[in-house]
Amino acid sequence: MTATPGSRRVLLAAPRGYCAGVDRAVIAVEKALEQYGAPIYVRHEIVHN
Repeated sequence: MTATPGSRRVLLAAPRGYCAGVDRAVIAVEKALEQYGAPIYVRHEIVHN
């Protein structure tokens, strides 16, 4: 592929995935569901940008 003036190249890191904080938050909600049942309410988003 030939680059054109003003074009940009996007490099994607590998492996990609959720950070450790997201993994812990999802696991915590899953454990709460197992222990207390639905519904489970959270104060803010579990996963955000």
